[in-house]
Amino acid sequence: MTENMLKSGEKLLQLLRQRRFSFRAAIWIYLSEAQEWRLFLAVPRARALGTKKLYTRLQNVLAQESDLLPLSALAVVDAKDPLIYAMGPGIKVGDVAGRRFSSGTLNGRYFEDAYVYGSHGA
Repeated sequence: MTENMLKSGEKLLQLLRQRRFSFRAAIWIYLSEAQEWRLFLAVPRARALGTKKLYTRLQNVLAQESDLLPLSALAVVDAKDPLIYAMGPGIKVGDVAGRRFSSGTLNGRYFEDAYVYGSHGA
C-alpha cells in the first residue's frame, strides 16, 4: 500500500460522490493469492443494477482523469456482500474509517492487509 494509492483512491471517491455514484464503503484489500491490492466499492443493489453497468460508469469517471487508478484495481461488490458484512459493524461505528489493518482481524474476519476509507452513505 502506497501513499499514492491512498490519495488516488480518495480522489476517485470524491469524483464518484460528485457524479452521484452511490457506494456505502470503500476498502482497499490486499489479495495475497494475486499479490495485489484492490479497492472494493460496496454499492447498494449492485446485483440488481448489474456489475457491467456499474463498471461502465466507473470507466467513464476514470477516463476523465489521467492520474486515477486503473479499472483493474477496482472491484464492485453488493453492499450486502459477506465481505462488507464482515466489516459492517465497525464501519457503521466509524472507529475504523481511515485506518489500516495488517495481519489481523476485523469483526472476526481475517485480512492480511486492508485499509478502510469508511462509510459514505448511499
